[in-house]
Amino acid sequence: MPKIPTFQAQSTITSQGPSVTSNLQIPLSQTVGAALQPVSDFVQKEYIKERKLEETNKVDKLIADSYKDNENGPQGFLTLSSETGKNGNPSDASNIYDQGVDKLYNFMSSTQGQNLSRFGKQIFKSKFYASASQLKSSALLESRKEQFKQSSDIDSDYISQKTIALSQKPNGSGLDEIYDQINERLDSNPYYNDQPQLKKDVKLKYQQFGATAVANRMLLTEPSLLKKQLQDGKYNVLESNEIIELSQKADIAIKDQKFSTLTNAISLVGIGDVPPNALKQIAQQTISGNFAGDENLQNIYNSLTDIEKKEFRSFATKKAREKRNELLFEVQAADAATKLESADNYQKALTEAGVATGINQNFIQEVFKNNPDALTQMTDLNTKIISNAEQKITVPSNFDSNNAISGLISMDEINTLGDRFTLPGETQAKSIIERYGEETDLDDLKYYSDILKQQNENPKQFKKTFAPFHSFIDETKNLISTEVIKILDPTSYNNDLKRFRDDMYSLYIKGIGEGRSPLELLDYKNINFIGKDFIQYQSDKNKIFKNMMDNIEKEEVDESIKRLPGETPSEYLKRISE
Repeated sequence: MPKIPTFQAQSTITSQGPSVTSNLQIPLSQTVGAALQPVSDFVQKEYIKERKLEETNKVDKLIADSYKDNENGPQGFLTLSSETGKNGNPSDASNIYDQGVDKLYNFMSSTQGQNLSRFGKQIFKSKFYASASQLKSSALLESRKEQFKQSSDIDSDYISQKTIALSQKPNGSGLDEIYDQINERLDSNPYYNDQPQLKKDVKLKYQQFGATAVANRMLLTEPSLLKKQLQDGKYNVLESNEIIELSQKADIAIKDQKFSTLTNAISLVGIGDVPPNALKQIAQQTISGNFAGDENLQNIYNSLTDIEKKEFRSFATKKAREKRNELLFEVQAADAATKLESADNYQKALTEAGVATGINQNFIQEVFKNNPDALTQMTDLNTKIISNAEQKITVPSNFDSNNAISGLISMDEINTLGDRFTLPGETQAKSIIERYGEETDLDDLKYYSDILKQQNENPKQFKKTFAPFHSFIDETKNLISTEVIKILDPTSYNNDLKRFRDDMYSLYIKGIGEGRSPLELLDYKNINFIGKDFIQYQSDKNKIFKNMMDNIEKEEVDESIKRLPGETPSEYLKRISE
């Protein structure tokens, strides 16, 4: 019988769905829970790590925030550290810092630290105070530096003041006391206790400072004694080059002191009983080495070397020249003050003067009581003004004379109304005041009083301004009036030019006061030229003709020289000849 074939299955029965495989093999000896334990441990460890990292991040952020100031809270680490470093008292700085740190910790813990775990709070506290401690060390170091700086500043100020005071003592006797003050001050500073070398170096610097101060003082007062003390080693705290330099300066000071003593007689000229005119004789004697029998001065002069004697002659000559200039300046200054006072008094007197009323004579007496000549001139002037007013006499003004006077003022030859001078063709000197009634009127006097006041207040500035103005008037007068007009009608000639001069001067002074230069005001090409309207000042020819005709006097015939009725020519000639 045929054998029936058999087949073996290649798969097993399973509960999994198709194509789902697993390599999970659970030993029959283990439970499912036991089998999953490794997975559970891994997950737990990862969770812990995540939580720890999260907490660490919170703590680090909180630490970072602790460095910053809080808007409504305490100062942060940085400010606390900075303020502590500025405090020059380390003990106080430390306490203040600790208090600030505790306050900051409490604030941060109660606000941002509330959400931390117990573990996180522990970590935050540890890191917070570790950071605070680290910053405190740096801050206290800065505090100690500040303390030393403040202490050094106090030491420096104290020693400097003592040095200045003690260096004034005679003969350099204050130097040892200066050294004592330096030692006492630095020995009492605890900062140097652990730094002996630093203290030694600082002491030396202060000693050198004191020695220099005393030496420089003695250079001025006792150079000879300083020279000896340098040789005796009293200033050996100084460097050798400094000692050499002081010695050289002492030699120069000794020589200068001798020169000053030998020329003291020149210095006394013009002081006390020594008259200024004695300068020449005293200077000649001094320069020649002759001291009028003064043995002490002669000995000093003889102690000079030949080179020093030559230097002395140059020194004495220069000093005599300076003394002469000094005396000259004093004379000029006194003269300038007198002229200014005089110019001011003339101006005051003429300010209120009127053609009809004159000047208050009591005022003249008071103002010019110390100047007899001015008193006489002003009194005579006042008499003339009042007399002319009573007689109704019109005082003329002569432009040519006034222009010549202005020229003398511009050259600084006239300084007051009372100064006497001569004009071309004159033999007798007269002042501006004395020329009243002939060449000047009251307006002229007031005009001159103003410009002379300006001259005496600032001579240099006046010369820069008035001289160009005078030249301008002198150069432009022919545009206003001419010599022909002066012959035909002197009144128009003088009045027109005077009006032009006065108006131009007013415009000129106004322009100067506004900051414009003389060149701007006197240059016809410049927009600020003061004479642009000069045509209106030109003499009126019709007025001139009328004045000329009015001035022609009608001849009055002498009746005695008329030919008598019936008188023959020969009889007439014989009679008038007799």
